[in-house]
Amino acid sequence: MRLARLTVVALAALVVAPSAHALSAPKHLRPFLLRVDEPAATTFARTPSFSWSPVRGAKTYEFELATSPRFGDAQLIWTSSKIKSPVATVPVTLPWMSGTPFGFYARVRGLTARGPSRWSGAYGFNMRWPTVPATLPAHEGLVRWSTVEGATSYQVWYLDAGKVFATKTNAADQREYYAFHQDPTWTRVVHWRVRATRILSGKVKNELPAVSYGPWSPMFTSYNSPLVSAPLTPMAMESDVQSSSPAAAHRLTPGFAFSGTNSLAGARYSFYRVVVSTDRDCVNVVYRGGITAGPAFAPRATGPLDLPKNVEDLGRAFAGFLPDGSEGQTFAADYFKVVTNESMKPGGSDGNTPAGGTGSSLPTEQTVVGSLVDLWDTGWPSSRYYWTVVPVYYILTVDNKVKWYEAEVPQDTCAAGRVLSFGKLSEPVIAASGAPYISGLTLDGALRPAKKAKPAFYGVPVAAWMPALGADEYEVQWSKKAYPWKAEGNVITVATAAELPLKPGLWYYRVRGLSSTLPAGAQQLAWSTPVRIRISGPRFKVIRGGQR
Repeated sequence: MRLARLTVVALAALVVAPSAHALSAPKHLRPFLLRVDEPAATTFARTPSFSWSPVRGAKTYEFELATSPRFGDAQLIWTSSKIKSPVATVPVTLPWMSGTPFGFYARVRGLTARGPSRWSGAYGFNMRWPTVPATLPAHEGLVRWSTVEGATSYQVWYLDAGKVFATKTNAADQREYYAFHQDPTWTRVVHWRVRATRILSGKVKNELPAVSYGPWSPMFTSYNSPLVSAPLTPMAMESDVQSSSPAAAHRLTPGFAFSGTNSLAGARYSFYRVVVSTDRDCVNVVYRGGITAGPAFAPRATGPLDLPKNVEDLGRAFAGFLPDGSEGQTFAADYFKVVTNESMKPGGSDGNTPAGGTGSSLPTEQTVVGSLVDLWDTGWPSSRYYWTVVPVYYILTVDNKVKWYEAEVPQDTCAAGRVLSFGKLSEPVIAASGAPYISGLTLDGALRPAKKAKPAFYGVPVAAWMPALGADEYEVQWSKKAYPWKAEGNVITVATAAELPLKPGLWYYRVRGLSSTLPAGAQQLAWSTPVRIRISGPRFKVIRGGQR
């Protein structure tokens, strides 16, 4: 008599009972940026993720990254033994570094109930800049260049001034050339070069270069016309895009170009400050740029100019180029009337007596913080930024100290029409052609990328995204509903990919960039559009069999 019995067979590859070949090494180890089916490559501008064929019987995988194919303790960079799917991310901003033949090596092995498998063969690769910055069109007083994938910032070299400074955006003003000498013999021709930099971040086991550099670009030459005595007028914003009116969204904090030298009262000035607000009335100021003497301003990571603080500094400033440093104290326009009892020698306004403001408030110190070089996303296009430019002047006190003042109130200049608007938008792209950049085990045990807008995977998939300009880190969140969104978990990484440790069920995930150069509490960039994903548990099939 045949007895009926039920045999439960799991379809998930990771829980199949070990066989005689369970301890063989993982095969087909290869790096990728967005999808596991990308053509194999050995050179990357940003840290890649890795995939390999599943190992029968493996519960987890151990992955190692090193600077040598020997994988000695002294060469290990990053390791993990808790990887649950045959795909892994490396949460380290690897520096641009090459070797002979490779600068980095990766390997992986499966961890089974019978012990670890053999290590896979080492996969060698190099980290390298993909391009050299190229010059882009820019208004007078600005230089601008193409962005480089993988760069975290840039260095600009002004050859005539003998000066190198850092910036996070892709535009720079020429403030050194104009400060205390607006004569065309100083400002007419500007020779410059630029290079991309990549800063190491993330936890590593051994020493790696803290900063790596791409090559300097060829020498570029910019030409400037003499400044024209006319009303100060905002002209344009320039970063990854150029805009004026109508407004447009920028992914990087732009450089600001303006024309003219004169205040609302018609007085000519030699120094200016860009002021950014969140309202069209320019009352709620969120950013004051460094003092510039040219027709443009762009933020710098190395701070504002080291402006003169006494009469000796002033003499040196007229004879040469100012280094970066500290502006010291700058007072608002409406402070002018409360210091009329102090003997002053006006300067910085081409001989014109500085025009005071209309208020009589107490002194307002306006200190420019060198590290505040970025603006956060305010929800373009419904919300945006508004900017204006105000003249600035200095005085010499009776004890030969230099004091700096803004000659006008931003509220007044905006009311007079001296204002333009722009948007800030930093959204990492996580989908292309309808399918998100996510890869993982399918229900038949194969490792594949998503092929449709709402994919389904088994185990722990890896989500990837295109980098957001200006982002230093990324946050990935997941929720069981797209709306209202309720974060069930998150991960913060310096990589452009992350493993999603989701339980079986329906989920949504989203990604946003984080910028360390934004003020505390406002370092988050815009969220991407949520992506729907289903995580499946093991499926079972009932097989009816017999027994003799």
